[in-house]
Amino acid sequence: MSSSSLTSSRKSQNRLAAILVIVGMTLISSNDAIMKLSGEEMSVGQMLFVRGFFAVILFSIYIKASGRPLWPNQMLNKWNWARASCECCATICFITSLTLLPIATASTLVWITPILLTIAAAWFLKEHVSVGRWIAVTVGFGGVLLVTNPFGDSFSLAMLLPLCAAVFVSLRDLVTRKIDQQLDSIYVLLITLLVVTVAGFFMTLTDLRTITVARASWLGLSAVLLGMGFLLQIKAVRIGELSFIAPFSYTGILVAGFWGYAIWNQLPTVFVFSGMALIVGSGIYLLTTNVTDESG
Repeated sequence: MSSSSLTSSRKSQNRLAAILVIVGMTLISSNDAIMKLSGEEMSVGQMLFVRGFFAVILFSIYIKASGRPLWPNQMLNKWNWARASCECCATICFITSLTLLPIATASTLVWITPILLTIAAAWFLKEHVSVGRWIAVTVGFGGVLLVTNPFGDSFSLAMLLPLCAAVFVSLRDLVTRKIDQQLDSIYVLLITLLVVTVAGFFMTLTDLRTITVARASWLGLSAVLLGMGFLLQIKAVRIGELSFIAPFSYTGILVAGFWGYAIWNQLPTVFVFSGMALIVGSGIYLLTTNVTDESG
């Protein structure tokens, strides 16, 4: 195959991967909107348990239909459990923040993960971080200050929840490096779903509320959207170049903003919108330069 044909094939794969990321993030952010709506009547534990129950069934059916074993021994690796625990803590923090904050605000603040990972890479992993990336980190934190407005009347302690979720997501990504590369990603997701679902069950015991069939059905839909979103992201990462598709992940913030306005009439202020732009801009820069550095 000629070099021009290879280039054309790669561009085609990247375009498809970008579409998959956009659709995947749209589904995941729509799932977040359902969770926020459900939080008006249900506790966080109930939402995590019911959605997780449906999601575990969904992924189990998918695994069995693909002809793979449902519970391979490699899935019980300690690093897989550690990753699932980090994801569980991040999920609890984020879903709780959705019940207390505008959806666009919560969705934006949790996306400071690339900033935290850059700091962790420099401090703990002793990786070289360029001046440009340190500038991006500074700009990103400036965006966080604009969104949270810590010294203004609009500040809420609930804004610390998506930031805590971002910390746990960063830890999750660091731990993910330790997981055996031969373990299929679907099993990494399955163990995460199991841990979150069990955690939701125990949280439910402390805050029991009536769950209607209609609300359970919405959470079933939420599980489907979440599961499909995850699968599309996995597919995208496997066929596309990370440096190309990474920025498209921020589609989720736009979708969250749309649902926030359409359902709750929540429109970010100029300062909040500016902060969002800084966080997204710095995140895109850090994601793309990180992938470029690693590939180089």
